[in-house]
Amino acid sequence: MIDGQPIAVRHLTSITGLPREDWDRLFPGRAEGWDYFRACEQAAPEGFQASAMAAYAGAALVAAVPLFRTDYRHDLSLEGPLKPVVEWIHRGAPKLVALPVLGMGSPLTEECLIGFQPGIKEHDRIAAFEALLRGMNDHAAENKIPLLALKDVMDRDATWANGLLKKQGFTGVATLPVATLHLPFSSEDEYLASLSSSMRSDLRKKMRRANKVKFEFRDSIADIEDEIAALFEETRANSKVDYGSFDEVPATYFREVMRNCHGKAHVMLGTIDDKLISFNISLTEPDRLLAKYIGMRYPDAREHNLYFLNWMAMVRYCIDRGIPWMQAGHTSYRQKARLGCKLKRSWIYFKHRNMLINPLFKGFGPMMAFDQMDPDLQALGDDAPYLEAGAAP
Repeated sequence: MIDGQPIAVRHLTSITGLPREDWDRLFPGRAEGWDYFRACEQAAPEGFQASAMAAYAGAALVAAVPLFRTDYRHDLSLEGPLKPVVEWIHRGAPKLVALPVLGMGSPLTEECLIGFQPGIKEHDRIAAFEALLRGMNDHAAENKIPLLALKDVMDRDATWANGLLKKQGFTGVATLPVATLHLPFSSEDEYLASLSSSMRSDLRKKMRRANKVKFEFRDSIADIEDEIAALFEETRANSKVDYGSFDEVPATYFREVMRNCHGKAHVMLGTIDDKLISFNISLTEPDRLLAKYIGMRYPDAREHNLYFLNWMAMVRYCIDRGIPWMQAGHTSYRQKARLGCKLKRSWIYFKHRNMLINPLFKGFGPMMAFDQMDPDLQALGDDAPYLEAGAAP
């Protein structure tokens, strides 16, 4: 109940089941709003279905959350000699390895965004969230989906939601944190001065050798969509880690986001002699820039230190516009820590709806922690620079 009104929940097969202004009212200032999730629906990764859940107190919309449905591969966090065995089993009997899952969040966001009516009281927030969980469970039961999950719950939400989630049988495990850079600087030199002397010297050397690379910001990729998609796949192929289907980004994603999120989505292009060698797509909020995806051409990326040149160009963009935070995403944590980033903790909560099977998932939960399989986080160990909950937007 909220203000004496019972809470009713609706499953929406598309975010278009809610008017844009109603959804965005629950997520004030978020660049990943109605337009972004509509773009994600239109460019969903293979094997994923996007939808949403909304909670009402009477006629008033009080909470909403994006949902996704997919088949979860148990071996995503499995390494070593067992991984090819599980892969062989999946080819012959996929149902033994992959479970249908209904999750809160999105494969194309780094945070599980849970929206509430502005100014909602704490006990009403808990009641609305509990209703969303109940609605997700009911929808899963109707569609014979055994596994429920909340993907990328940030520390700020885990602090108030953890008790309720555990009470309802969910297990929480750490997942990949989000690298975040604070930029309270008035110039590039001030930012460089905040780094270690070795990192500062290294960056200045790289920048001195980079006079051939030019960067520009644009609001459209209409003439280079295929090149953007190809650069992203080339970069992904050179990555040291692979998180399976949760790493997939359809080629149409870049087009749909740039088209749907006009005014909030921007692309930074890097060129040498008019040849496109890198891109970086970002979303802009009043106090934060979300660096979404980067793509680079090889071997140019290594020859010209493109990763660091892209980084400095994004830092300049934020400083010039007075944007105090840059969210730099997952992976490459050692380099990002050297570049001044702190890490926002993130969690995955999951449960099996079968009460007899769910205890087994709790027991195996620690083995499924994504943060334990990332080589950079392993190398950082206790020196990983984690932020306190709520220390960054």
